[in-house]
Amino acid sequence: MTRSIDFLKTENEPHTGWSVNVEDDGRVCYAYLVSAEGRIVSDVWLYNRCGAPAEPEWTDREKAPFANPQGFSGSVDFPLPGDETDVAVRWSRDEEGCVLADVLIGGLVIGRLRAGEKPGWARAAVKDGPLAKMMR
Repeated sequence: MTRSIDFLKTENEPHTGWSVNVEDDGRVCYAYLVSAEGRIVSDVWLYNRCGAPAEPEWTDREKAPFANPQGFSGSVDFPLPGDETDVAVRWSRDEEGCVLADVLIGGLVIGRLRAGEKPGWARAAVKDGPLAKMMR
């Protein structure tokens, strides 16, 4: 029997009021970078818990949040979190001063969000697509 994992992790940046929400609904996991004003300024698919569909789901809004399909997602080379305590966020800024948030599991960066960049980057992405870009 497969155990369904549902969690929401919110990590606040202590100086700016920005936050990252990591949502795992037991099927897929996404991260959202939220500005101090409450707007989502970046998002990224992080992994599928379900099998990658053969055809993209993003043409059917009813299926949101979307699983990343075959050809865009690869095998996950990190342990999936058991709950929100397994997820951490590391804050920084890039050379242009834009806010960056790395999503980590067990100290391994599995996703990166950058203010104004949609989508962000995911370790499990094998091809750039509308849900995630490949981490390089």
